[in-house]
Amino acid sequence: MYAYDDEPICACSTPAGISGIAVIRVSGDGCGVLADRCARIIRSGGEYKLLSELPGYSCAYGEVIDPTNGDTVDEVVFTHFTNPHSYTGEEMIEISCHGSSAVKQEILRCLGICGIRLAYPGEFSRRAFINGKMSLASAEAVMDVINSESERQLKAADSLMTGKLAKTIKTIEDELYGAMALIEMLVEFDHDEDDTESEKEDIGKVVKTMKEQREVLYNLCEGYTKGRILSERMRVALIGLPNSGKSTLLNTLTGFDRAIVTEVAGTTRDTIETAVDVDGIPVTLIDTAGLRKTEDFIESIGIGRAMDAGRSADLVFYMIAPDISVEDAVIGVSELAEDIGGEYITGVFTKSDEGENPREEEIRDALEDMGITRFISVSAEEELNIDKLEDVIREYYESLGGRQEEGLLITNSRHYDRLKSALKDLDTAIDAMADSAGIEICSAVLRSCLDEIGEVTGKTVSASLADTIFSRFCIGK
Repeated sequence: MYAYDDEPICACSTPAGISGIAVIRVSGDGCGVLADRCARIIRSGGEYKLLSELPGYSCAYGEVIDPTNGDTVDEVVFTHFTNPHSYTGEEMIEISCHGSSAVKQEILRCLGICGIRLAYPGEFSRRAFINGKMSLASAEAVMDVINSESERQLKAADSLMTGKLAKTIKTIEDELYGAMALIEMLVEFDHDEDDTESEKEDIGKVVKTMKEQREVLYNLCEGYTKGRILSERMRVALIGLPNSGKSTLLNTLTGFDRAIVTEVAGTTRDTIETAVDVDGIPVTLIDTAGLRKTEDFIESIGIGRAMDAGRSADLVFYMIAPDISVEDAVIGVSELAEDIGGEYITGVFTKSDEGENPREEEIRDALEDMGITRFISVSAEEELNIDKLEDVIREYYESLGGRQEEGLLITNSRHYDRLKSALKDLDTAIDAMADSAGIEICSAVLRSCLDEIGEVTGKTVSASLADTIFSRFCIGK
């Protein structure tokens, strides 16, 4: 684990490689005075000659100079932020420089000579969390924003980063803390007969509050399936017998020749994964080896992986070629339908440009007996009905529920685990309040519920867990 301290830190916040510009980020109270040694102000909005004198949220054109010999390293733009109004809550400087690797490394070297050490992964966001600039949930969403590959991913991550989840959870916490205060009063004080009605009224308030917040908590947990897809991508497996058109369909959906397509059965020996965007939904398409009996050892491994891909997928497109028999169609998918359920499998009659399968009705009847009720005829070559396959993906995503319209999708598995545990504790507390003898139990369980919720916001998170979370961030964040 890293040895964190409050010393000024620096790092490049833009990706590795060559670019037009790059941004070097510096944070830590007193960093401006240290950076003065390697900063030369050429032009600013006032008569400022030192970087440390620049007002907060102001910029200056200047140069980074080598403090050992005064040589110019690069022409740059300095931006100065004063505490507490910065990303980390500390004094901060951002240096916009040319984006060559050499320039970035030289600037970081000069800052190091000035006494500013290199930042650890995620240390800027960690300081923002420590200084109360964002909740732990919002800090974790920073990486979701950075890693977003679709509009829906970005929208969900941005909602979390800007604090919508934290605000909702704070409301839950405030309400439950209020309920716990009433419970503690009921436990602490003896009540005579005259207080019986008042006690019943207080118990009613506690139960009402817990049930209301339980509904909010439940809705958050329910949205995780949809949120998980935005975070980890929906997995759609293309399964079928050899030469059923899996690879051709993959190439059509991705828009380029990702998989090799030949007339030779067994061309695809392993799973091939390709990322696509379907109406803002991040999807991983998985091309698989054709299902058949084979004595080829390598091909048999590929077939095993094809079945594993189908079992772990969110959706399966079962490819059915025009020349397939009813018996082969059933054998190819029966085990999979039993394992994951027919409702997650779509029967796809391929190569419709070559004519209909003469046994299509019989195949439909046989597959419907397995619970497969959705069928689409497509031609990957002519791109016929490809949009209907995309509709299946959209409909599945929307069927998962959740509260995306409010920006409250849980996308982080850690958050989900903690809130799910909190929901379980809250259910136990509600059950305990049904019997006045269980008031003390309710108090203890409700406190546990609030501790679980606090691990999402960071109120009750351990230092080691926080360090582990931030160590997964990129260096410049």
